[in-house]
Formats: sequence, C-alpha cells, structure tokens
Amino acid sequence: MGDPHLMWEAIRQLLANLPVGMISEEHIKETPTRVTKAFEEYFAGCYQDPNEVLTKGFPSEGYDEMVYVNNIAFVSFCAHHLIPFIGKVHFGYIPKKRIVGLSKIPRLVECYARRPQVQEQMTQQIVDTFQTMIEPHGCGVVIEAFHLCMAIRGVKKEGAYTRTTAIRGCFTRPEVKSEFLDGVNKNREAGLWP
Repeated sequence: MGDPHLMWEAIRQLLANLPVGMISEEHIKETPTRVTKAFEEYFAGCYQDPNEVLTKGFPSEGYDEMVYVNNIAFVSFCAHHLIPFIGKVHFGYIPKKRIVGLSKIPRLVECYARRPQVQEQMTQQIVDTFQTMIEPHGCGVVIEAFHLCMAIRGVKKEGAYTRTTAIRGCFTRPEVKSEFLDGVNKNREAGLWP
C-alpha cells in the first residue's frame, strides 16, 4: 500500500495539529501505526484483481434458472470523504455454460468494497465483472447501504439509505428483471434484512 511511512507521518501531523490537551499523548502515541495498518485492511481490494476471484467455475450441467445470493454484508469507504458506508448486496444470475462456487460472489463483493468507492460504481463493477468472466445469460445486483457521510455530516440524515441497481444480459427483459427484483424485495419482507 504505497509507502506506509508517508501515511504514518501524515497521521502523526494530523494529530499534532489538534489543540493541545484535547487528547492524552498516551492514547495517541501509537495511533499513526494503528491507522496505517487499518487503512491497509480497509483498502486491500485496491491490490486484488477481481477477475481472479472468478477464474474457477463449474459446468452448469444444464441448470438455467435464476441463482440468488442475497444479504451479502459489506463495509466500504466513501471515496469523497473516506467515511464508511455499510450495507447489503443482493445478487442474481442465470447460468449459461458455467456456475461458480457460491462463496465467489461474496468474495467479488468484498474485493470491490475494500476500495475507496462510490456505491453506483461498485454496483456496476460487480455486475460487469461477473458478466464478463462467467458469461451467464444475465445477472443483476442491488446494493442497499447506509452512508455515514450523509448521516454524521452535511445533511445529517441518519435513517436514509441508498439503493442502486445494475442489470445485464437477459435481466434487462421486463419479466426477468421483475423476477429478480421481486426476489430481492421478498427477502426484505421476510425479515431477513436487519
């Protein structure tokens, strides 16, 4: 992750510019090291190739109905303010020739979430990578997230959440899109959404 010493020094200078006496020196003397390590974890996706997550697949064996993986929890960081946004990804696809292990979809989500990000772009990245690598009949993603940059600063609207959608291939057909979105919405109605 770049030069960790530069990040460490930037954090040290930030803390040094706070008013004297605001925070005990004992509490912040190791903060630059802790923050540097935390940022390496938060942004680990910057150093991962999302295509590699989907390199292994399996023959679909003729299965051509919708596959859902819903309620994939994630934490990402708003690229504008470096403040977390937290939510769930709902994903569906209709296989053509290949299926993937179900754990690959949350791994793909995690790869994109672990970057400074905007939700709209993350939504498109997930669906486009899957569509390109797996070549299903179609796929779709719905992301619902709470943005702390909107809750704790600016307009300060704590309960608002953002929903983004991206669909590709046969999911653009009204009946398939409706089946996908109905499945996502029923999942929420069933109490599976916290």
